[in-house]
Amino acid sequence: MNFTNLKNKIFILVFLAILVFPWVGGGLLRVVAPDFYGKISNVVTENREAATIDWGDLLNSGETVSSFIDDRIPFRYTLITWYKSLNDTVEGQFDKVETAIGNKLYTPTNIVETVDKGETNKPIVPGEEAQTNESVEEVAGTDTYFPLHVYQDVIIARENWLFLYGENEIECYQGTNILSESEMDSYAATLNELQALCTAQGKELYIYIAPNKSQVYSQYMPTVDIVNTYKREQQLHSYITENCSTPFLYPLTESLYAAGVTRTYYKYDSHWNHMGALYGTNALYAAMGVEQTDPSEWIAGIQDADKYELYTYMGIPDDQIYHDDVEYTVDYRPEITVNGLDTEAMVCHTTSDGANQKKLCLIGDSFRVNMMPYISKDFTECTFAHRDYMSQIHSDIKNSDVIVIEAVERYDYEAFKTMQRVINVLK
Repeated sequence: MNFTNLKNKIFILVFLAILVFPWVGGGLLRVVAPDFYGKISNVVTENREAATIDWGDLLNSGETVSSFIDDRIPFRYTLITWYKSLNDTVEGQFDKVETAIGNKLYTPTNIVETVDKGETNKPIVPGEEAQTNESVEEVAGTDTYFPLHVYQDVIIARENWLFLYGENEIECYQGTNILSESEMDSYAATLNELQALCTAQGKELYIYIAPNKSQVYSQYMPTVDIVNTYKREQQLHSYITENCSTPFLYPLTESLYAAGVTRTYYKYDSHWNHMGALYGTNALYAAMGVEQTDPSEWIAGIQDADKYELYTYMGIPDDQIYHDDVEYTVDYRPEITVNGLDTEAMVCHTTSDGANQKKLCLIGDSFRVNMMPYISKDFTECTFAHRDYMSQIHSDIKNSDVIVIEAVERYDYEAFKTMQRVINVLK
């Protein structure tokens, strides 16, 4: 008998023993110690009664028979617990070994990224220099190796922070999705066409790309290769600034400054919080020439962040989420009255007694939501719309004085698709 045949027979015998043991051992235990057998065989982990057989459905699927047997396999939940404990122990030890080896081999690049703010991006609060606020939490060190863990398109990062992996986020972070010269030229041509229409019709035009969370809070990201330190959005911003007259805002510098002052993005969600949106709105106002204020002036309290989108992506139920993310409550310009504000609406029209007597139309994605309470107080008439609902706002686009097209960094191409739709409306 050769070794391969012997090995196969041993595996078969072990497999049969695993199948047979619970029934034989369980039968003996049920006779010898019925109380103990009942205790370890109850369906206690799923908070339900043991399954029963549905005899009327027996000939259709037989699934109830399978469930009936599964719930009565002796030691089932004991074996499952053993397996989970063993699996968690092995995975934990593997993570430790992987991290230890990584720290031995990993050499930090110590590259300090600089972002060209361009002529259109000015300080968030005029005359204020970036400074470190002692109230800001200590950030994680990125000079140590931290392995990449991805579950359901979500990165489980340092200090339990969560980041998107999919939707173009990791490509933006690593710099692997650089645009070609011809692609950037095509984008610039679209923008120039739209700007010409807006100029002819007396409209102001602003393009706003909100930074990805991973770019702003990179200190929590795992150790991954950065293929290009001069990344897609930085290159696109420089190209558009050189080849177009339209203010094209990518306020990464402003966002990094703001993150040094206070928490600006949610820990378990991919979006910026209310303070982050206010700093972001200030970056837009800087390009517009609209009055900016110090965001800390409007802090009214603190509250549970209550944004756990990335946990939802992973299929984690609400009752298993630990609520440890908080944000400031913002009461912006309380003396101004706004009518019609509905941040949940895909299309929202507001009026107010704000200072800017202009009709503003902002077309964007979910990052627009936390900007709405501020912009609606600073402009007398506003239309806020998700780009997928543009068919409902053709008249608002035509009648607007100011058009803002917003997209988050990972969806920057959607901003240019929106530009083409606006061109079609204005033509």
